[in-house]
Amino acid sequence: MRAVVTVDSSLRPSSSANDVLRRPARRSVALRTRARVEGTTEKTPTAQSAHSRRDVFKAALVASSLASAPARAVVDAGDWSSPGLRSDGPPAKYERRPSGLVFEEVNEGAGEEARAGDVAVFEYVVRRANGYFIYATIDCGIGCGKGDPVEFELGPNGRLIPGLDELLTGMKPGGKRRALIKPEIAYGGAYKSYEPQPPEYGQKRQLERLSASNEPVIFETIGGESDFKKRRLKVGKKVRKHASETDATIRAKSLRLTTQNVRTVDAGGDAVVSSRGTPLNELLNQSEHYASRTRAEALRGISEIAKKAPRAIRERASDVIERVGERLADLDAECRKEARECLRGGVAPALGERGLAPFARTLILYAGTALTHVQDGVRRDAPAALDALLGAAPTLVVAHAPASTLGHLGELLRRGDDGGVGSGTSTRRGVGSQKPKARLALLRSCRTFLEILVDSNRASSSSAESSADSTTSTFVWGESTVHGSATRSIGPLHAERARRAPASMFAAQASATAGETMETPGDVSGEGPLAVRANARRIVDLTMCVWDDASQTLSDERGVDIERVRVMTESMACARLALKLADDTSTAIEFGDSDRASAAVDIMPEIARRTLCAFPSIAPVSVVEKQDPARVNDALVILNFETCRFLVAASMTVANVALVRHLAPGTMEALPHVLARALQYVTHALHGVVLDGGAVGEGVQTPEEAYEDVMILARDALGLPTWCFSASTTGTACAELVSAVTTTWDAAVANEDAERIVQCVSLLTATLPEEARQGYTRIPIEAVAGWVRHIPRVLWFFKHENPTETESLLSLLHDIAARNPPGSPLADVLSMCETEIAVLFFMMPPAGSPEGAKSRPGPFARLPFPLQCSAVRLLGVLPTLTAPTVRALAKICLDVDRVNEELSVIAVEALQTNPIAAPFELVVSFYATLLVGASGVKFLEKSSKRSVEEVEQKSWLVSRRVSPVAAAALVSLSDADAPWTGASLACATLRAVWTNRVEKGDIDGATRTAGGFVSLFASSAELADSVGFNALDDDDLASSAPDMFAWFILHGKSDHGVNVDVAWRALQLTSTRALLGSIANAVASMSSSSASLCDNATSFMTRLLRSDFIRTSGCEKGLRDAARSIQASSSALGGAGLAQKVRELDAAVQVAFDAAA
Repeated sequence: MRAVVTVDSSLRPSSSANDVLRRPARRSVALRTRARVEGTTEKTPTAQSAHSRRDVFKAALVASSLASAPARAVVDAGDWSSPGLRSDGPPAKYERRPSGLVFEEVNEGAGEEARAGDVAVFEYVVRRANGYFIYATIDCGIGCGKGDPVEFELGPNGRLIPGLDELLTGMKPGGKRRALIKPEIAYGGAYKSYEPQPPEYGQKRQLERLSASNEPVIFETIGGESDFKKRRLKVGKKVRKHASETDATIRAKSLRLTTQNVRTVDAGGDAVVSSRGTPLNELLNQSEHYASRTRAEALRGISEIAKKAPRAIRERASDVIERVGERLADLDAECRKEARECLRGGVAPALGERGLAPFARTLILYAGTALTHVQDGVRRDAPAALDALLGAAPTLVVAHAPASTLGHLGELLRRGDDGGVGSGTSTRRGVGSQKPKARLALLRSCRTFLEILVDSNRASSSSAESSADSTTSTFVWGESTVHGSATRSIGPLHAERARRAPASMFAAQASATAGETMETPGDVSGEGPLAVRANARRIVDLTMCVWDDASQTLSDERGVDIERVRVMTESMACARLALKLADDTSTAIEFGDSDRASAAVDIMPEIARRTLCAFPSIAPVSVVEKQDPARVNDALVILNFETCRFLVAASMTVANVALVRHLAPGTMEALPHVLARALQYVTHALHGVVLDGGAVGEGVQTPEEAYEDVMILARDALGLPTWCFSASTTGTACAELVSAVTTTWDAAVANEDAERIVQCVSLLTATLPEEARQGYTRIPIEAVAGWVRHIPRVLWFFKHENPTETESLLSLLHDIAARNPPGSPLADVLSMCETEIAVLFFMMPPAGSPEGAKSRPGPFARLPFPLQCSAVRLLGVLPTLTAPTVRALAKICLDVDRVNEELSVIAVEALQTNPIAAPFELVVSFYATLLVGASGVKFLEKSSKRSVEEVEQKSWLVSRRVSPVAAAALVSLSDADAPWTGASLACATLRAVWTNRVEKGDIDGATRTAGGFVSLFASSAELADSVGFNALDDDDLASSAPDMFAWFILHGKSDHGVNVDVAWRALQLTSTRALLGSIANAVASMSSSSASLCDNATSFMTRLLRSDFIRTSGCEKGLRDAARSIQASSSALGGAGLAQKVRELDAAVQVAFDAAA
């Protein structure tokens, strides 16, 4: 198969596909024709021929004239082979394929159609839709191509672009097609390097640009003759060069390359390149180009490669990090921007946190270079570079040089350095002038860094506290963790908590900071926690100065400026976060720096004198021109919230310091005023006003989404030490806040506002347990009672749909009830809560169902197992337990189809720890119910999807697990003088249930009940033996024991999980031996009806007679009679296996009674 292909792309926007395919012809010349007529062959001019273009044209005309009409139709190259050629003729007919291929069948050709697997030998022309010529294999006369056809295999194994492969497939020799192909099946996307490719770089470049612009491509094809043969050269004969061929041979002994090009990768083949066709190595080189535009383009190319080929970035990670990091401090703003985008959106996702870990320190150094750069523009953009690093790998950034980074940020705050105009009225500004927008960007970056640093310290402390429960591993300072983050500079605190404590604190410091700047008590150099504290303290001072400078906008005659309000907000946020780092007590104690003054203590008088003058902010009378008053009000609301957070945090720090250190009178006088102002604002916010309208302004109501922040502020404020509320101002403010919380809680429960309820639950669970321990000194007991009273209703509201909040409320009730025994102020409220909580355990029929309908589980059965355990344990601390609660609990414990077998054990333990909460007879009934066990599967209300076998197995598992525990609980009601009291109390219940189940035919249920009785009897007998009480003086037990023992012995099966040995343990005890004869006769009586029962009876009797303890029982006659009865029943029923066991029993009788005689 031979074909000639013409490629034409980059269609003009104004031209349709058909217009492009039918462009008018400019010339009608065939440059090349191959023909074969009967017995005559015309040689075709090739690149090796020395004829002129005119001779070639003449030869083509001669060949065309010699061919017959059909032949001419087959081989006519016609008017298409050169750019813009087209012959007049009838209107074209186009065919469209599903792939998007559109083509015109110019000449059909003759012969066999091409198919996948054939090798196509063809020539082609490449030209644009506007007639611009690109390349042609047959136009060798004008210096394009070599005049030889190209060969490629068709089908999936070939390397042709899909559109051309589909176009050639199905063509006949001599056929001619003209096609328009979409870029998706041309040179676009993954087919960029597919064939055919022009030989020269300029031509390839044109095709790449066309593909990048997403423009279609035109192919025109013609098939060669089926009997065409290649010209073969003789061996040893030199091939003559074409006149236009260029000799590209390099005649040199050596070729010197510059260092930057040594490892340059060819862009061809499968190499990863950018959208401009530049490989990664070349992009890395260009990133250091002298031209800023080239550097920016290189960074964009690196980002593109990182997004589409992350592996290439990982293979050159070191070089990529170095080049991108250098550009973070580039002198050109566009390059700095592209470097940040490349790091944030390309390199960081490609490497991941694990891949960035080895280069974290390098990136921090580059960011530090930008933060301290001599150029103002670089320093202004440095916070954005820090944001890019924090967005890429926040934990790695704060683990390396945190103190230095804080110092750099503080220096930027101090210098200002952009020539901005300050207000000029502050006498204690302490910071350089800076435009609000630039300062706002710097403060936001500082806030982000501080937030991550605070969270990192908190996580380190939490992990250290729980290290005893974590996996033990050898810690080597400077190693990388499993997540790839370097631990060398993560801080001495984490290091020392992760290894065994050394002999002294100084040794700990020396070991933790080995290889770095040594930190000793009082030394704040290096990158350790002490240096972080010192720089954080400086941040506090600077941000307060920034706030003081920006706060003058609130009294500006020109109106309030929203940008300066936002600066005030970010200043308060940074000061609050830096305060946490500066006053970190754990770091101070560990490194001997606890004597250093607290930052909060030092600034408290200034807060009272300066900050309270502007807090809370009120709605402004006017705003700066062209600013929206509504947006300014929103900014003031955010400022009030952030300032309130700062005041509460500072007050808490000062209050804690005052517990261990004497403070100056000025600080102690300022604290109540600061705290009272914060409490008053939270109270107003809970009442619905977050921004007061003032005299003429318009106030702002508390938005719904803000209540969560308000409740958090209230929780933090109420968590302060008790002595803080001893002053009259703080005491009054605290009482008003408690009243506001009560109003909010009541409204949330009444309106069933789920979101508000969750917010209130968070406050209650954070404050009430501590209040219970302190004796309700901050919150009045009446208010606590009102809060607790709604908890059962909220539990019912949550049901099983919010396990997290349900767990919080159950834990809260447990803490409160455990510290409020009967007679306490909250006992009555807790008793009312108990009656409402009982509903959670109920099994109830569906709403509107008739009497006797199948019950469904309450919310308790759908809770996760840990929450079920919490709910049951709560019953162990409530002051009272009513009958409905205990009965519902017993029923849910025996609901083997829904609950865990351990729940019954927890229920028994809860009632044992709270013996006076429920009536005595109710407790006995509960224990007896658990001993009774579940009914057989046929008699249960099965509602789950478990099979009958699974439910039955679960029933036996619950019985075996709970029977010993319930029996022990009943025995604990006895004493040494009356060891059988507990068993006697439950005997009647067990006997009645067993009889009822036997009469109904519930064999499994009766066996479980008998097993519970036997377990109870064994525990009571062990107590009687231990106290020397050898006689069973209870007639009910003596009369019930034979039948229930016999039933359990005959029907209990160890393969069901039944502990059959409990009966043998009871029979061996001294106080039970008097009943051996009665039990043996009961076994003989019950076994006569069935061969299987008779088999069990024979085995039991044989084992009993072989036991030594029967010789002292005094029941020889009863045992002999029972053995004879069993032998008679077994002989009557017959059976080979049974006969063998009868012989064994006869031998046991002979040995036992002959020895006794």
